[in-house]
Amino acid sequence: MDNTWHGYTPDGRELLVRRERDSWTVRCGAREAQNRILDVALIEAIRADSDLAAHAREIDYALWIRAQADRIEEELCPAE
Repeated sequence: MDNTWHGYTPDGRELLVRRERDSWTVRCGAREAQNRILDVALIEAIRADSDLAAHAREIDYALWIRAQADRIEEELCPAE
């Protein structure tokens, strides 16, 4: 089973998500974050890659990250 998911942020930045044992590793652009909670890893990687506050008015990242986390978990961890 492939434990990697590839996608893009709403503003077009590349995202790469990997499931590694008990944690998630998320790469956004040149930045990477790791956390046991996928939502947190997504937030940390996206924030590290740019000024998330500057985009907050344009995109509701909290809702988008929550929806993506659900989708990624379903794809990469269907039996859990």
